[in-house]
Amino acid sequence: MRARCLLGAMLPAIAAVAGAQRVEPAGVTAPHALTASDSLAHLSNVTPTPGPRVSERTLVYAPIASAVVPGSGQFMLGHDRFVAYAAVEVLMWWKYFKDSREQNRQEALFKELARSAARSHFSTTLPDGGWTYYEQMRDWKESGRYSQTDNGPVVPETDDSTYNGSRWQLAQATHINDPAGALAEYEQLAVKPDFRWSWRNAGLQWDIFKRTTENRNDAYHAGVTDLAIVAANHVLSMVDAFVAFRLEVQPMPNGRTGLGARLRW
Repeated sequence: MRARCLLGAMLPAIAAVAGAQRVEPAGVTAPHALTASDSLAHLSNVTPTPGPRVSERTLVYAPIASAVVPGSGQFMLGHDRFVAYAAVEVLMWWKYFKDSREQNRQEALFKELARSAARSHFSTTLPDGGWTYYEQMRDWKESGRYSQTDNGPVVPETDDSTYNGSRWQLAQATHINDPAGALAEYEQLAVKPDFRWSWRNAGLQWDIFKRTTENRNDAYHAGVTDLAIVAANHVLSMVDAFVAFRLEVQPMPNGRTGLGARLRW
């Protein structure tokens, strides 16, 4: 608007100095003054040349592309912010694999420590247990015996300072008038002979084991956070591309759609 007012103020001076002329049919030239109103009327009738536009087909598929690969929809739309989405995607996947490797490394450390310091006295097979099993090793100094006899029916551990002894005490409290039910629950929850452990006379190794399991937990939770950020980046990129699509596709009076102006951030 300011440029148009400035142009209107300058046109009379330009017309007076230049003395624009037009040619008469008889070949006689006659001076013709160009007024500011004539110039503005001429300028208002000039049709601007349209710039390049994104096809409607590209706009439709941009949100889907962004949901699959963050930033791809913004790239299709010609938006520079595709770099930010792509950078977050690459960075978080790199961090996730780094945290996963750290989790696996810590698991290998505490499993080896458990086998060598707490389990090797009771079994030679040393089968691997799940994470719950190693949590029990972290929280209880000893698993206790599975049965007080080597042959015959199971006779539960009675020392409640051990893991198995606490399971037997809990089973009895749960099945007060049902000894068979208490024994069945104990057999289901108690640590079996091949998994027996004891940190007795291995306090230092137990402390290292605890710290290693905590490091494993930290790496695990960091990996979960990484995946949450990756998922959020996919959703945000998809929503961003969809909003841009809605801004660019405008309804027309004849029921069709046309391409409108873009909103750049």
